[in-house]
Amino acid sequence: MISCLFLYASNSLAVSLIVNGSVVSPPNSKQDIRNIFTLQKTSWSDGSRIYIFVFPDDSTLHQTFSKTLTGIFPHQYRRIWDRYTFSGTGIAPTVVETEAEMIEKISQTKNSIGYIKREINRPNINVINLDFTQEAADE
Repeated sequence: MISCLFLYASNSLAVSLIVNGSVVSPPNSKQDIRNIFTLQKTSWSDGSRIYIFVFPDDSTLHQTFSKTLTGIFPHQYRRIWDRYTFSGTGIAPTVVETEAEMIEKISQTKNSIGYIKREINRPNINVINLDFTQEAADE
């Protein structure tokens, strides 16, 4: 059931959505992912807090992930995260600088979610497989 998610942008940069192995019920739709990354969904189905890791706003990978998967631009995410942070109602995602750091953080942080440029096979990390082709056709 959990294997690999590839999202293709016009520049052929693939993005893999990854979660820590502790995540029992990972996102199963674009809307779920959007709700998580816009901080509208802050806990998994078992009630545990979701820990989000992202790349810097100006990162090509972050821009591709944002626009391709959720249709939200990085500056829009930043505005949402800042509003939650400054109002005290939420915590912005943790920014990482490299894919190696992303992989390390996701593998070591229970209940976490993030994304990378490539598919990986690593203990304690699950790559999420969702078929967005049908979802896009339904929209």
